[in-house]
Amino acid sequence: MDINFGPVKIKEHNNKLVTMSKLSYRTLSLFLLACVLVLTPTACVEKDDQGQQQDTNQDLGSVVSFSGTFENAKTRTSGKYGIIKPNDLGITFYWTPNDYQHLFLNKGTDAEPVWEKSTGQHWNDKEATTHAESANFRFRGIYPNRHYTLLYVGGDQSSAAKDKLYVTFAPTQKQISLEDSEMANSGDCGVAVTECEYYNKKGVGYGYHGDRHKFVLEHKAAYITFMPYNPRGDIRNTRLISVQLIADQSVWGKFPFTAKGVDISKRPLNKTKVTLKLDQPGKSNGLPITSNKESARDSVGILIIPPGKYTNVRVKYIIKDHSTNNRHTVTKRYPVLDLPAGTNQPVFWRLNVEDFTPSFVNYSMWGAEELYYTLDMKAPRNWNKNASGIPAPENEIWPQGDDDQRWYSEESEAPAGVPTDIDFTPNDAAYFFTKECFWDKEFLWSFDGHLYQGVLWVPTIRTGHSIAYDGKNWKNEAVSVSKTKIDENEDIKHPYVGYYPLPLLGRYINGALVEVGKAGYYWINGADPNNPESKAYYIKVTKDGVSLHNDGDKKWGCIPFTGDIRP
Repeated sequence: MDINFGPVKIKEHNNKLVTMSKLSYRTLSLFLLACVLVLTPTACVEKDDQGQQQDTNQDLGSVVSFSGTFENAKTRTSGKYGIIKPNDLGITFYWTPNDYQHLFLNKGTDAEPVWEKSTGQHWNDKEATTHAESANFRFRGIYPNRHYTLLYVGGDQSSAAKDKLYVTFAPTQKQISLEDSEMANSGDCGVAVTECEYYNKKGVGYGYHGDRHKFVLEHKAAYITFMPYNPRGDIRNTRLISVQLIADQSVWGKFPFTAKGVDISKRPLNKTKVTLKLDQPGKSNGLPITSNKESARDSVGILIIPPGKYTNVRVKYIIKDHSTNNRHTVTKRYPVLDLPAGTNQPVFWRLNVEDFTPSFVNYSMWGAEELYYTLDMKAPRNWNKNASGIPAPENEIWPQGDDDQRWYSEESEAPAGVPTDIDFTPNDAAYFFTKECFWDKEFLWSFDGHLYQGVLWVPTIRTGHSIAYDGKNWKNEAVSVSKTKIDENEDIKHPYVGYYPLPLLGRYINGALVEVGKAGYYWINGADPNNPESKAYYIKVTKDGVSLHNDGDKKWGCIPFTGDIRP
């Protein structure tokens, strides 16, 4: 996973302004949009249009309309909310329903603020349904001053008072789709100072526009954008469904909010984990995981947290294979994450999913001339619910007897040229047990389009040993031996040089593939000295370690052990 460029400051660009709202995006872009407020005295409340939200309990007293507009509409079409620019790593914001519930103007002074909450909003684009580039926000009262402080305050505002406001960063944040999240409910916030521009002061009635106010909103939350991608392996059914961030400092809760921004000196205690949910039943199955870094910009999850410096940061990614409902968790750690107010920290998360699908066709009985399933007798692909195996086909096309070239050999050594005519013998395999093996619980791998987690790293061994490490010839002696794994952790990491991963690819029994993701079975070129006609040596790997056995049923369909089986 990459954290690129450091935090990106969300700032004014070409005298344009980004508005704070729920997020709406297709790609990320580092430019800001214009927002102009027009004060228009009016004697009544306008009729609602599609997309309009307002407080139905408001009275019909003096009302002023603040109109926020964007000036880049020509570059956009319906449903597209960003311009593709390779180096852009910012966030594009849009007005969405209920934004007015988070907008406050100070009618008092800096020393004694009096916060007036907006009473409703109206979108200027009558065809907009979920997002808009311009909107009118209504406030009760008269606003004759040249400047006003305006706050956009995220989270629950039920505790807001005339003299004090709080921004609430949510412990669980939701993003329904790539183009809609709940930033306003998650703690999005910003500060602005309005500036009055006088124009068209004469006249009454239609055509009289009153005073125009403009403002530039300065972002005060911190943002982290997660962009997953996987350049290796077939994981077409897999989605990123959740991200959890854990730190030593609290990352959610209620904070005082003023014209200076979030008061992090009042950071609450013991609120150290925040979750971004990216799936929702009936609406979203999570973020797609793209195949490269460029397309990852179109698959983004955004987390909003209080600004500040965080230590001992752990980011947990929860991904789900929707074809099996299996969930997997990968954790990344960072000693320090410094997030100043108004910055976006882009995080490109590269999944190095190893694809072992080429091994799907390599199963065979011990010493058989042909593979367990062939082009003429194709292996079924109807995986069971948890993708731990495949039921035996109803037409019983698996190997049935010694008149089938796929049937096992009764010899003590595999015949020349067959799949299990491999160089590794029991004497060679013995040297697995002279070194440690390591269980890597976070290793992700795919097999026939399904995702699995966890692999055993075993030491590299060479061929050509005439005797085992104990001085005996295991070809002539029935030996069973095992090595308990060492669990990887922060202090213990497996070495890469001299080691390779063995996945848990299961075995075929009577036509059915079983134990995928639970155990791996690999043939060794050596029959059981006590029962060479029907038994043979094999290597078994599980999350508990590696073992060598002499009593494998030659009718099993296993993968011949060739060392590092990675494609």
